[in-house]
Amino acid sequence: MSVFILQPLITHNLMANSYDTHISSSCTIFTVSIGDKVYFGNNEDYRLNNVYRWYIPAQNVSTTYFGVKEIYGAVFFGFDNNDNPDIDGWEQGGMNEYGLCYDANGLDPDIELNLNQSGVYPYTDHALAQILWDCKNVEEVITWFQNIKWYGSLGAQFHFADNIGDAVVVGVNATGQWVFTRIDSAFLVSTNFNLNDTSHGYYPCSRYSTATQMRGEITAEEDLNVSKCAEILYAVHQEGLYGTKYSNICDPVNLEFYFNSGDEFSVSEKFDLINILADIESFEHKNSFFGVDGLGEGILVKTEKIDIQFGSNTNTTSETNGMTILTSILGITLSMLLFLRYRKKQKKDV
Repeated sequence: MSVFILQPLITHNLMANSYDTHISSSCTIFTVSIGDKVYFGNNEDYRLNNVYRWYIPAQNVSTTYFGVKEIYGAVFFGFDNNDNPDIDGWEQGGMNEYGLCYDANGLDPDIELNLNQSGVYPYTDHALAQILWDCKNVEEVITWFQNIKWYGSLGAQFHFADNIGDAVVVGVNATGQWVFTRIDSAFLVSTNFNLNDTSHGYYPCSRYSTATQMRGEITAEEDLNVSKCAEILYAVHQEGLYGTKYSNICDPVNLEFYFNSGDEFSVSEKFDLINILADIESFEHKNSFFGVDGLGEGILVKTEKIDIQFGSNTNTTSETNGMTILTSILGITLSMLLFLRYRKKQKKDV
């Protein structure tokens, strides 16, 4: 979950934080690397629904400032605009064909960024998509941020990982400068406090402590797997209005990713990114997407809506729906009784 604004060139608002007060209990991200294994885990905790995956293969596109440019193939995860274009419709996270992964944590309050006068503007208002289109690894991500002309306010930090186990959380310090927190001891976790300045955001964080403790219990490469990562994500998942809307794990070494579901996230559906990107016949052409324009017939995009239920509700849909209906009926009945009592009291007072 993230909030950031590029002005006056770009306005990018992934979360309307003017009325959002639940940042403190949302979104947990981690990178874990032991031996040849690397995993990047994320819980997307948010108030929106309508979750999507967007696949965009490597291709040439037309950009605002750089003309025609070749972009890397990638998958992005996020929400549509839920019938309100001012709320969302932006990429929340993803992984590209070189194994570079990212997601973001919302922070509060926003911090004003200092303008990098010698930098260059992003060529799209979907700046995080541009990073996956342009960068292969964490080192290139850091260079990208150091050379970008990005200003306005920022209410987020960005967590990146690559296929060699390198990882960084990109944030902003109190003076408006980019800061980079690198992975240490093969593990990096981020929640909703600034890793560079714990006074910014919500610290201490029980989800941060839980994820860190559970990672410490994995001591050997053979013990590190998708199931262990899913266990960590389930332990820190959220419920309710700002509950976990989707939970994903990326394997940047093998270019695979997983979506977790089921009781205690016991089910992880696997997707092979390279095979999906190669299936060009399943893609459609769009005139523009994520702020860039297509050439010829248009930009190639494949959109998949994700229909996921989490936790113990997965196998009890009918029972849950029945209870929901019963609860609604009882609630309506109680409301009517209270209203009638109120009306009677009004008449009596008159």
